[in-house]
Amino acid sequence: MLNRYFEIKDRCRKGLIKYLSDALKIIPAMEKPEIMDIGCGTGVTTLWLAENFDGRITAIDSDIKPLKWLQEKVKVQNLEDRIITINKSFFDFKFADESYDLIVAEGFLNIVGFQKGFPKIIRLLGTSRFFVIHDEYKDQRSKCGLIAKHNCKICDSFMLDEHVWWKDYYKQLEEEIYSPENKNLADFFKSDMHEIESYRVNPTLFRSIYYIIQKI
Repeated sequence: MLNRYFEIKDRCRKGLIKYLSDALKIIPAMEKPEIMDIGCGTGVTTLWLAENFDGRITAIDSDIKPLKWLQEKVKVQNLEDRIITINKSFFDFKFADESYDLIVAEGFLNIVGFQKGFPKIIRLLGTSRFFVIHDEYKDQRSKCGLIAKHNCKICDSFMLDEHVWWKDYYKQLEEEIYSPENKNLADFFKSDMHEIESYRVNPTLFRSIYYIIQKI
């Protein structure tokens, strides 16, 4: 049943992948880049990166359950030579400085804190390379100040408002939750139902922002 739950979440999550695609459009072509997907979860972003870039991807997440689901998909798609999965906290794993050409963090800094996570991630990025962040929409001034402090520039940014989140994610997720064929997954959907209820109480809390950052 857990895999069925992950399948549903993946299908809903794909409604937002077009915005990651938009964020990456301004990044110049790179030949076989080294890519990191931090907080990869079930790997919707990871697999999209594998489809659209010809490099190797390191996908890291501290939660083994979604990571195992990603590993199954990697095996089915014969991507073991291109996607490396790591089950560990990002803060506990040792990576070489300036070893990545592209780093993607979809929601990771929202969980660990921008001030804590950004400095540790940016040291892994090579000079003139790119970091794409999808984060909650708040404290923009302090975040922009921290980005500049670490010798980075914001090449572009754009917001996903609460209407985008409903139209492209929560609406479909709610339909899946209350579909008769998914009634045996009710326990798995508890946190999702809480999110949807929180959305209805205050939709503006669900605004988010993409930053496309270059290390200079």
